[in-house]
Amino acid sequence: MLISESEDAQRSQIKSLMRELELAKEENALMEMIARHANDGLLIQDIYATIEWSNPSYARITGYSTEELRGHKPQEFLLPPENQMSKQDIEAFKYDIASDILDSFEVVRNVRKNGEFFWNQLSFAVVEYEDGRDPKVIVISRDVTEQIEREEKLKLAKQETQFRAEHDMLTGLPNRMKLNGFLSEALQNANTTDGEVGILHVDLDRFKAVNDMLGHAAGDAVLVHAADVMKAIMRPDDMVCRFGGDEFIIVCLGVSGFSYLENVAKQIISDLKKPFVWGDQKILFGSSIGIALSSEVHRDQEKLIRHADVALYEVKNNGRDGLLSYTRQVGDMVSRRTELSTSLSRAISDDQLGVVLQPQFDLSTRKVVGFESLIRWHHPQKGLLAPADFFEVAERNGRMEDIDAIAIKSALDALSHFHDVGFPSMRVSINVSAQMLNSPAYVDRLKWEADKRNLNPENIVIEVLETILIQSSDDTASRAIRALSAAGFGVELDDFGTGYSGLANLARLDIQGVKIDRSLVQDAHENHTSQVILEAVITLCRDLSLNVIAEGVECREQAEFLQGIGGSVIQGYGVARPMSLNNAVRWLRNTDMNAILTTSEESEKPELAMTAYV
Repeated sequence: MLISESEDAQRSQIKSLMRELELAKEENALMEMIARHANDGLLIQDIYATIEWSNPSYARITGYSTEELRGHKPQEFLLPPENQMSKQDIEAFKYDIASDILDSFEVVRNVRKNGEFFWNQLSFAVVEYEDGRDPKVIVISRDVTEQIEREEKLKLAKQETQFRAEHDMLTGLPNRMKLNGFLSEALQNANTTDGEVGILHVDLDRFKAVNDMLGHAAGDAVLVHAADVMKAIMRPDDMVCRFGGDEFIIVCLGVSGFSYLENVAKQIISDLKKPFVWGDQKILFGSSIGIALSSEVHRDQEKLIRHADVALYEVKNNGRDGLLSYTRQVGDMVSRRTELSTSLSRAISDDQLGVVLQPQFDLSTRKVVGFESLIRWHHPQKGLLAPADFFEVAERNGRMEDIDAIAIKSALDALSHFHDVGFPSMRVSINVSAQMLNSPAYVDRLKWEADKRNLNPENIVIEVLETILIQSSDDTASRAIRALSAAGFGVELDDFGTGYSGLANLARLDIQGVKIDRSLVQDAHENHTSQVILEAVITLCRDLSLNVIAEGVECREQAEFLQGIGGSVIQGYGVARPMSLNNAVRWLRNTDMNAILTTSEESEKPELAMTAYV
């Protein structure tokens, strides 16, 4: 019995020793973990989060001493204002030992004792005891504020880099890169149910003048102002983009047609017209807008922008400060003009341009006193083209000076030929464009061409349109006219009486003659009002010692009336139609000058007679 009791006691002692050894192992494991995380904050909590023990690192991180922490829960003092828990919730808190949080970690925003915020990375572990004691929760706390702030700075830097790549830094608007992505997605999502995608291509008018006169700071201010105006007009889902320079593109989503886009464009034009106050300056500028709709391009992004650009180009070339929607008709017109432009460049290089000559006839002497040289294009497919058919394209493409150069050479070659074949007193009149007249080298070039052919400047007359004088606000044209007169060339004011300030020009310009426009001549022989005006003009010119040539004379009655009031030199289809140089010489030699305009029959209509004698 005693042996048995002794054995039972021994067995009990062994079991107790084994339990102590097991607990010792657990304590050793805990101590090893504590040692391993000596630089991190460590807490030992019960399952209600009450702190039973903390290490110095945790005190350093939080600012609270070990004594201040013991017996309290972190929720009492570490939570920021936005995450505060009620006293009841704190007291009721209990760890869920079975939850996943104890096998993971989290980063939370906490507050130190001194009120400073910091980022706290928390991880959790549970120590369970076999003897039935409550588990302990080990919390590892790591201050990751520097890491979080560094990552946030990198994130912000990345966002800033991305923003700069996709935005214009002056206006803050999206740039082309951002536009491409936005427009591509918009076109993919566009459908007839929700509406189409519309494009407004906006170009600021007179922006270069602002830069030139007030400087780039003023120009930048105008761009920012324009961007703000457009953003204020557009809907939140639309995009206003700076396309480059003084150009903007606006993408409008969910539009039903051109009507909405045109109304928006009108508002933009109206608002941008208002004076912009910059410092003590009131800056005035305008805008031109081309409009395109996605239904015309079948989701082709590049074509949509190109259509808006084509429409804008048309607005700019038709006087600016307006809008135009791209349609197939507009596209066809531009295509024809582009084709004509290409053909014109080829025509200039291939000598397809030349002049025809129309005689100027003195009724009193029954002699031809000169010829007006008229530029024509001998088009290989379309035949003979007059300036009205291609001058607009030439002006748009900057080819007028090339055409003027051809006109000068061809006219002077013709004059030289007239002199060589027995008409030494013959004159030739040459039309000049605004571009050529405003060129500083024009007069010297004309003199050089005349000298090269041994021609007297007195036999060369330059015809200047009144419109050129009106458009030349800086007096450039007037200076050129004075230089021409000083060099001995004749200068005549062309199309006189077409509604501009003709009389004022007569008084201030150094000219030798005028050409009365056909509109004053056509019914002068039968309309009393026209007779009075025409007679007054001719009398005034005679009193000013100016030569007078009446254009558009087509019948004997017109010629007789003009001769009766002192207008003896005439030009028109009643005398002869424009003709080639060889035919002009033949006409001079073979025509009975006394028979010209001796009947009352009108000459052939201009449109039927244009190519005769060519």
